[in-house]
Amino acid sequence: MKNILFSIFILIGFMANASSIADSIKVLDFKHYKIDYPSSWRLKAGCAVNECSILSPADTLSWPDGYTESINLTFNPLPSASYTAEQYAKFSIDYLPKVVKNFKVVEKKKLKSNVFRVTYSGEKDTHKQTWRQYYYVKSSKVYIVTFSTETSKYAAYQPFIEPFLNSFTLK
Repeated sequence: MKNILFSIFILIGFMANASSIADSIKVLDFKHYKIDYPSSWRLKAGCAVNECSILSPADTLSWPDGYTESINLTFNPLPSASYTAEQYAKFSIDYLPKVVKNFKVVEKKKLKSNVFRVTYSGEKDTHKQTWRQYYYVKSSKVYIVTFSTETSKYAAYQPFIEPFLNSFTLK
């Protein structure tokens, strides 16, 4: 009950700021892809087309805020031209338990023929985290878009961050 009320409170705060958020969107635009992100977030130093992180400001959902939420973008070559997003998602689901303690798939869903989404949770770097990861396949490459947050904050962040994740487009 406490988590539900907390999530409603945060959602109301996000909705109250919706017009200012809509007016203050930045675009990360590279040769192969682009994505919108909140103007209050910042690019991590060294952001490049093959690996880029967009970092959130400190939030007030917990005090002190000991975790920086992020959207991470990367791409990798695939082993063959016929490799699908679904195959890559299966590969990731098999690999992730090696690097994420208490790994658990929350959701997996094919969105398009070349797009697959996996949401998972677990522990990494002493934090209980939830990740929402999209795999886009094009031209023998997989483009990976990942949102990460502490699990306790996922319900509050998810409705806010989803439009930004969905703004990702391949060129």
